[in-house]
Amino acid sequence: MEPRTSFAITLWATDVYAVADFLQAVAGAQVRQRHPGFAALSVGGIDLQVHDDESYRGHPWYQALAKEGVARGIGAELRIRVDDVHACYREALKRGAQAIAAPYEFEGAVECQLLGPDGYVLCLWQVWESPTPA
Repeated sequence: MEPRTSFAITLWATDVYAVADFLQAVAGAQVRQRHPGFAALSVGGIDLQVHDDESYRGHPWYQALAKEGVARGIGAELRIRVDDVHACYREALKRGAQAIAAPYEFEGAVECQLLGPDGYVLCLWQVWESPTPA
């Protein structure tokens, strides 16, 4: 598969379809391919691949992830622009995401943070003009 951009992200997952379906429903990702152990998505013009852990048995963290799976998303945040943060936030919660920060206004945007499948942190945001003067 030829990459469509010069930058892409790969996530490891215990359940590839759960991560892909979550990103599609919550963040508007377009699922381009789905196969056992693999999914290719596009999010905001960036290619994102989801591989199951078996794809990386030689990786130095493979054993740690298999044993301590909760650490896989630590240190990364996926920031995704969406059309309606409030609706996406509600959808994420319905799908089992853990709320880190409910939607709030911040410097011309509304954003929220969620902990999604496999511990990946998502920051969903949209441009916002506050209805109340500053």
